[in-house]
Amino acid sequence: VRQHMKTAAKQDEKKSEQQAAPAKKGALSAQIQRAIIQGIVGAVVAAGMSAVTDPVVNRVLVKRMPIGAAIRDVKPAQIAKYFRTTLTTNVIKFPMYEVLSQLCEKLPVPTAMRGVAVGAIFTTATLPITNYRFCKSMGEPISFGALYKAYVPTVIRDVIYGVARTKARQAYRPRLGPNRQFAAMFCEVMTGCLVSAPGNELRGYFLQPPARRLPVSEFFQLNRFVRSTSLGAMVMALSLGVGAAVTPRLERSFKRLTAAAPASCAPCTTATAPKK
Repeated sequence: VRQHMKTAAKQDEKKSEQQAAPAKKGALSAQIQRAIIQGIVGAVVAAGMSAVTDPVVNRVLVKRMPIGAAIRDVKPAQIAKYFRTTLTTNVIKFPMYEVLSQLCEKLPVPTAMRGVAVGAIFTTATLPITNYRFCKSMGEPISFGALYKAYVPTVIRDVIYGVARTKARQAYRPRLGPNRQFAAMFCEVMTGCLVSAPGNELRGYFLQPPARRLPVSEFFQLNRFVRSTSLGAMVMALSLGVGAAVTPRLERSFKRLTAAAPASCAPCTTATAPKK
């Protein structure tokens, strides 16, 4: 009797798992879709902002120019041309990072390891895109070596960013609730950018041309660090915050369109159906 009861319990457990599997797949699919939409919206917003700020930030970060001099060094024609680059690279990178983040959230590993996985995979896959964009913003020649320049500092930066964002998500989301998407994402991304800022400075140091590389004591200065970090972090946090706020509305609009499409096509189908 006990054996029969154990067998029946196992069968019930297996049935419940089989019934729950489609729901889990549906939830994961919805999360991935939401992450893609959020990333695309953030990418478009960031592209408009980055077309102006990237050339300035990179001059402050790598050439260590004052903000006023960096702004004067960037021409409107460069901004217009660079917008195409930022839009293309952002539409690849932003959704990819958000999807990776959602997938790694499901891994049965400690929080820190999820952040490490996201940062390492993302950097390895997208570093050529990141460095291509950097070369375009600085007007530097593009070569194979330039596309993989500063790999180790970039991995360090993105791993720290991934861990910090994962920790910040767990801290901010329960406190802010589901109705404050912009604030939650803004705080999450801003925390990630600020915590990983030293890694970004290290990347900037190694992106300098070796022949014109500034001494360590001259390159790493607090005022320059604050300038480059604040600009870059603000662009990222604002763009992804807007993406998080707009995504639910876009999802609802998309669902309404998909629900209305079959209804609108029904009369056409009826009209064109062959008579028996």
